[in-house]
Amino acid sequence: MKTKKQHYHLELACYENNITDSLEITQDVVTEQNTTKATAEYEKDKQDVIHVYTRRWYILTVFSLFAFTQSCFWNTWGPISTSSEVAFGWTDSTVAWLTNWGPISYVITGLTFPWILQVKGLRWATVPSMLLVAIGSCFRVITSETTAATILIHIGQFLNGLAGPMAMGGIATLSAIWFPPKERFTATAIGVNLCSLGASIAFISGPALVSVEPYQNQTALLAENNTIGTPKLVNQTSRKSSNITECGWCCLILLLTLIYFPSRPPRPPSASATTDRENYWKGIWSLRKKTDYILLAVSYGISTGVINCWASLLNVNLRPFHISETEAGWIGFYASVPGYFFSLIIGRFADLFARRSKQCILILLALSSACFILFTLMLIDSLAFTRALLYTSTIGGVTCLNCAVPLLYELGCELAFPTSEGAANGVLTLLNNIGGIIFLAVFSFPDVGSMWMNWVAIGSVTVSIPLIALVKGRFQRLEVDETIHKVTEQQVDVVEENKTIQNKQ
Repeated sequence: MKTKKQHYHLELACYENNITDSLEITQDVVTEQNTTKATAEYEKDKQDVIHVYTRRWYILTVFSLFAFTQSCFWNTWGPISTSSEVAFGWTDSTVAWLTNWGPISYVITGLTFPWILQVKGLRWATVPSMLLVAIGSCFRVITSETTAATILIHIGQFLNGLAGPMAMGGIATLSAIWFPPKERFTATAIGVNLCSLGASIAFISGPALVSVEPYQNQTALLAENNTIGTPKLVNQTSRKSSNITECGWCCLILLLTLIYFPSRPPRPPSASATTDRENYWKGIWSLRKKTDYILLAVSYGISTGVINCWASLLNVNLRPFHISETEAGWIGFYASVPGYFFSLIIGRFADLFARRSKQCILILLALSSACFILFTLMLIDSLAFTRALLYTSTIGGVTCLNCAVPLLYELGCELAFPTSEGAANGVLTLLNNIGGIIFLAVFSFPDVGSMWMNWVAIGSVTVSIPLIALVKGRFQRLEVDETIHKVTEQQVDVVEENKTIQNKQ
């Protein structure tokens, strides 16, 4: 038999064990409750801070229409260079300088509008830009008298070019402000594509509005230095009606931006959107130390700066090979449109596999370079000149490069972070336009011809390939969003594990 003392010690031991078990259970419950509470508070705070709005697609549409309009007006005169030279007594140099006003005026405001974008917001940078486009379009409808019209057209092109920094470089900021991480590449691709589509529409809309004689008659008429009254090439009434319609379109887009175009949503769509960006000018200055960003910026500036201007003067380039103005316009249009669809697909792919964007860019640049090589070899008779090869090489070269543009924009933002998207893309597009200025300025030399354009096109794309290959930077902005996402997942996992333990007990 157990003594009373032994019995007492046995009861005490049982009591202590029960107390210990109770304490452990209580501790688990408290821990689980605290974790649940903390997670609930985090999720509540997250919902209070981060939110994705459906209206983001409307904002993207309005901005893309602005970029579309600015780009379309910039590319007005290149596709109808032959008709314009007959109508106004211009030369190839005049047409080139009308196109060159875009890059020139861009350089003037290339860093100013991105500063307004960061300091004042999207609305205060977009509305004035659209106003400049609208005013520039108004200058076209004032008169048709040759000398006065030429001066006013130059002024209008200059004003339109001042809006270029927002039309070309503002989309990356918009996608960062309004779109979640998994939609940023797609949103940027849509904005870039619609901007480029404007230039493409000009390839077919311009020639469609003027009545052009066959090529052999154009040469004779050019030699006669005819004036604006030439009925064989220019339907003056149609051109004036078109200018009025374009002016009305500009005013409509301006009205849309005035009615509703907020600078940012009430709550940001991602964690990185809440991260403070560097001071604009300090951020610009800090980019000099980011080697990977510099490599990408130089690559973008050289390749796209040259090819954009090369494409806008496709009619001048192909005129010696008896390609009519209308056909050259359609080639330019066909060269641009496929890139929009493919870049949307590639942009969506990049959203899902963002860290593979560099490899995609390299492949696209290599394919583009190969196409421009084929194009040039055909023009110097190293390959047989055929319509099939002409269309294929032009379409392939421009399409592949256009597909790479949204990837270059987003990769530039990643490499520059925490420098703002506006500053990062402002520098990219500034270099793009400097490249365009240098390219178009060559037409100022007498009897320079057009074959040099094709060799420069090959070099500009080819030299960009090793520059991109050297880029080894981190996706710093993406890492901010992924870190927040992982923390949320870990907290949810802890709660689920604690609930499982409690149920078993």
